[in-house]
Amino acid sequence: MSTRNYNKDTNGLEKMRALVDAPKIVMLATQLNKTPFSVCPMTLQEMDTQGDLWFFTSKTSSHFTDIQEDNRVQIIYTDDEKKRYISIYGNATHIVDDQKIDELWNPMLNTWFEGKDDSNLALLNVNMENAYYWDTQHNKLVSFFKIVEGAITDKTPDLGEHGHIDMQDH
Repeated sequence: MSTRNYNKDTNGLEKMRALVDAPKIVMLATQLNKTPFSVCPMTLQEMDTQGDLWFFTSKTSSHFTDIQEDNRVQIIYTDDEKKRYISIYGNATHIVDDQKIDELWNPMLNTWFEGKDDSNLALLNVNMENAYYWDTQHNKLVSFFKIVEGAITDKTPDLGEHGHIDMQDH
């Protein structure tokens, strides 16, 4: 597996776009300074043009309160089908923006909210600072055969790429 690192201004944003699909259920960790930290599943709605991640949240949720106290978050993104795994660190902000709510809203959200006008509805915006990724590109069976081939031929198999993406503006 090869290693490749990026900065936001040197193709890092494009790499994140290539890796991240939305909507997608991810794990959002808050209270990073405590053991154990708090974790909950969230649906990633989009990654916008600046690279920010957008979620819907309830003002009564524990992670909403956690972010008011400490806005540092960790997002664990897995895509078993595409064999992509990402750990994203960033800062979260609560946002009330009716235009953005209209843009991102879909009827499935009625499961958790009483429509777009729900008084508990808020947006959560995560500004990514750093990400670590593993993009294996191949399914398990192909990877298995590449490993066997590498063992027989003494060649290092290409099992994909992993690395770090610094998403901060420099």
